[in-house]
Amino acid sequence: MSSDWTSLPDIVWYSVCEYLPKLTDIIHLSCTNRNLHQVLEQDFFWRYLIRIRYGPILLKRYCDEIFSNTNNCDHLYSSDKHFVEFEKQYSQLPPAILRNGWNLIVTDAQNGNMKGFAAAKRSKFYLPKLSSQLKMAITENRFRELVFQGNKTILSKLIYYYLSQRKIRLSFAYETYVCFDITRVSDANRPTIIDDLTSSFGSIAILDSRWLAAIRGEFHSIIPGRYAIICRIKLELLRYEQPSDEDQFTGEFTCIPEYGIMSSLEWDHDWFDLRYVINNSKRQSNQTTSQWFEEQMGIITIYELSKVYFGLRIWQLPYRKYTIMCDYIELKIIE
Repeated sequence: MSSDWTSLPDIVWYSVCEYLPKLTDIIHLSCTNRNLHQVLEQDFFWRYLIRIRYGPILLKRYCDEIFSNTNNCDHLYSSDKHFVEFEKQYSQLPPAILRNGWNLIVTDAQNGNMKGFAAAKRSKFYLPKLSSQLKMAITENRFRELVFQGNKTILSKLIYYYLSQRKIRLSFAYETYVCFDITRVSDANRPTIIDDLTSSFGSIAILDSRWLAAIRGEFHSIIPGRYAIICRIKLELLRYEQPSDEDQFTGEFTCIPEYGIMSSLEWDHDWFDLRYVINNSKRQSNQTTSQWFEEQMGIITIYELSKVYFGLRIWQLPYRKYTIMCDYIELKIIE
């Protein structure tokens, strides 16, 4: 006696698709039968899968709210009058602040990027005060343009595809930049780029300056949401001496969205020591080998489509204790 597997209830196919790891697996399954294709092209199916895979918060945000929300440009400090005010503030900055202000360096405002200066001011001083009045908002057409060039795909399916990516990565070796005015930075201060087979991109950046190492970079066209900032790092111990009170071994990581709330993290030598101990293993030959580890550097909230600036700097005075190797930085959608 034969049975027609295509006549199974819809909920059975929903349950089957819960265990298919990739979107392409679901698409291939839907191509096996016309009736099954109709089942798996329904809006309800993709909303069900989003809720099961990514939770009710992201389902509500991306399927029910984000495309219907709007923000007042005055609340975002994004109008022409605000930009004129930012230009005025910029012109009044003391040279020392313009040259050394960390947030200005991260957003490249140090080199005249007015949009970066406006992002730094919004993110730190203005938008946090108005967070209760701001909403995550983007138009459906803009979302479709960014995620998928065609407009025929059902929206909930497109949202599932976007959430299934869930992470946006940049290489420290290929897609970041040296900080500070180029006239004040020598080759000795620049990160060293080397090939590394254990890297996700094939090459890594080594922050091995004798006193100060700093790099910055930018993510472009980031869709509104809450993102964890993840860095893949490896530490190599150079000296075993304990630092004295006069020694400085500190670091800072800052992430600034164009229309959102920034995140900043500072650490001292204890931070590095702890992560070095936790993320190192002993080989059979008793040689110590450094291990890559992923470190969350903070969480940012983005209300409108934004460029996202980030910067990392490390001081090691008067000597270097660690070589810091950086593979990638990642924005990961979170609940």
